Amino acid sequence: MKTKLMSVLLCAAVMGAMTVSVFAAERNENVPGGGETSPLRAEASETLHDQTHRYPIEVNGEALAASACVMIPLRAVAEPLGFTVTWDNGSVLVDNGIIHTKVTIGVDRYVITTSREDLVGMSAPFSLGAAPYVVEGVTYVPLGLIHALLGNQEGTVTLDGNKISIQTKPVELANPFVSCETLEEAERIAGFSLELPGQLPDWIRRTTMRAVDSAMIEVTFEGQDRELMIRKGTGSQDISGDYNVYDSEKVCSVDGCRVVVRGTGGKAAVAVWTRDGYTYAVSAEPGVEPEMMTALAAAVR
Repeated sequence: MKTKLMSVLLCAAVMGAMTVSVFAAERNENVPGGGETSPLRAEASETLHDQTHRYPIEVNGEALAASACVMIPLRAVAEPLGFTVTWDNGSVLVDNGIIHTKVTIGVDRYVITTSREDLVGMSAPFSLGAAPYVVEGVTYVPLGLIHALLGNQEGTVTLDGNKISIQTKPVELANPFVSCETLEEAERIAGFSLELPGQLPDWIRRTTMRAVDSAMIEVTFEGQDRELMIRKGTGSQDISGDYNVYDSEKVCSVDGCRVVVRGTGGKAAVAVWTRDGYTYAVSAEPGVEPEMMTALAAAVR
């Protein structure tokens, strides 16, 4: 083993304060491709003090308006924790079957989702003080992303001397959804209205509604082993909660909106778009004809 200083990167200045991204790498010359790199060797003995994992810097005892941001090799750390790491159209998908996130190189914006039916499946977008980047084929992310994937639970990620320690615990994400009896109730909770299509499939036998305070409305139609889900939320992020990889992705214009439709085998499984400050998603299981999906997108407001 030999230690090699790979990079010192400056994170973006925010409100006049700068964060410094530093990592040291170890490379095994006997491993094909050079092997993976190891985390930062930090001289510290403390629990990581916040969810962003930034560390104050002092010079001669004087605190600076700057902090250090620990960067780690994503695959080397995530895979031993049970996550798969795959490239997906220029982004990196991290998924353990329950918890998912999609990392975009060069963008300091992260969202954690879950596929558990009893949980909401989506955090609010958050920043970790540094954007992911790639060096010699290795993707680096802030250590705080691992903490978020493990539920931001105290004690999961710690520094002990010159060692980073990660202890997994059961991940429980809070469920902000409130079950609603009527669409009007869901609209009151979310703080905005949702217009549903006037014509819906005749196979529907059950309708359920949920809402997130000042954030989202979800309506799910079920019947004959089929499901159609419609979501409307504030902001512009993808709220479909669908991290499947599909054979096709097409962009079409529906009533002046840019609608992205994804699917497989000629069927449309999910459509996402934004309109007038709101974000929308329609998903169908199994998939439907693309014309039906775009008709749904045109009708949902």
